[in-house]
Amino acid sequence: MWQLVIEALNTPQKRLNLRPGITRIGRASTNDIMVDDGAAFRFHACIDFKPEKNSVTLTDLQSTNGTYLNRERILRPTPLKNKDTIRIGQVLLHLENESGTRPAAVNTQRYTRALVLESVDNHALLLFEVAQKLNTIMDLPTALVETAELIKQYMGAEQCTVILEKDFESLVPQQYNPELARKAIRDKSAEISVDSIHVPIMAGDDLLGLISMMRPRTVTRTFMQRDLQIAVAISHQAALTIQRMRLLGLAHSQEQTHQMLLKFVSAAEAENLIAYYSQNSHMPALREERVTVLFSELANSAAIVDRNGLKAFSQILDSFYRTASEIMFKHGGVSKYLANGIMAVFSNEMFPDAEQRALDAGRELIMRMKPTGSLEESASHIIGISINTGLAMTGYVGGEERVEFNVIGDVVNVAQHIQKYTRPFRVVVGAETLKSFGKTCPHRFIETIRLRGSQTPVDIHEILAE
Repeated sequence: MWQLVIEALNTPQKRLNLRPGITRIGRASTNDIMVDDGAAFRFHACIDFKPEKNSVTLTDLQSTNGTYLNRERILRPTPLKNKDTIRIGQVLLHLENESGTRPAAVNTQRYTRALVLESVDNHALLLFEVAQKLNTIMDLPTALVETAELIKQYMGAEQCTVILEKDFESLVPQQYNPELARKAIRDKSAEISVDSIHVPIMAGDDLLGLISMMRPRTVTRTFMQRDLQIAVAISHQAALTIQRMRLLGLAHSQEQTHQMLLKFVSAAEAENLIAYYSQNSHMPALREERVTVLFSELANSAAIVDRNGLKAFSQILDSFYRTASEIMFKHGGVSKYLANGIMAVFSNEMFPDAEQRALDAGRELIMRMKPTGSLEESASHIIGISINTGLAMTGYVGGEERVEFNVIGDVVNVAQHIQKYTRPFRVVVGAETLKSFGKTCPHRFIETIRLRGSQTPVDIHEILAE
């Protein structure tokens, strides 16, 4: 039995039995096959089927835009054979001799680049429509459901399921010939039987998922080779869609990570961390580098708790954290919260002027609080700024579940120790930090200190207002 399978944009696939004699094709409603396309003539072409000879002939009826057979324009009556494709405008008519194309009980085809190219090439119009629909979808579950619906629409499948690789163990449908489905997964092959098709979704050599579909054995028409090609073409588009969704998901995840990091580190440091993690799959480990460390703490925190209560103090501290972090990040520092204050680290490798950045950040924090002594007009709280420069071990410590930025070394101990010299609202620095400002920086020597366990004396200085 000869049949014509008609494909047109935004129109469900049609299948017509070719009757003996002349079948007229064109835009006019009086044709046997009406082609709703601007490039088609009212009476565009005709097909002559002679059952006694089992011959089929295509004739163009002197149309201006032409009738194409397998991409070649015909100029005279031309014999047709099984699997030929006729194109009029953007409408495709595929000729099939069902008796000659019925598959064996089971047929296996390697899922190769050649098979994909052939399938896409033979069904470009259908694939264009599929791509139009899938490319407007922005979430993966919806895309998988839409892919299954498109297959049911175009192929007349009663049931269709699109399964991602992560769900193979739990979701391979039992009613779709599961042995054949597992074979398609195992061998990365396209499998077809009279009532089911299983096609892998591939991205290069990577298996992304599986498309399974079935027709009940009670229907007249069984699956044939052309159905397998359509399934392969759609699986190729599904692979592109899954990859697009994953890239969108990765971009969204990276943006969420970026926004989260901006709560703890500067914008420049966040970019560096994301780039490092993308390349190495872990956060930077501890390494030695020259840094400038800043400390600022709320003075007399115990007295504040006694006077205002723990809840009020936590609100005061939260306000201080947010304000101080905002200022430190703006100047390029990485912030770390302390029990009653903040530590900020400025990398001298990243910023040659790290000491000046720390000084500017400290002065800005003081100016935000100094008019009233607090971020709240009704309260009075005192802070100071201590800054020190030197070598330290910096990086991220922790396990798989949680990591934390840390700085280890005497440069940190000194900066924290001299915090007691900074109140009220003073900026005190170590000798190495002062050296970077030059001799013209107004300052006042305070004293020389020695930390417990260290033999090296440290000169500390107050930076005066300019």
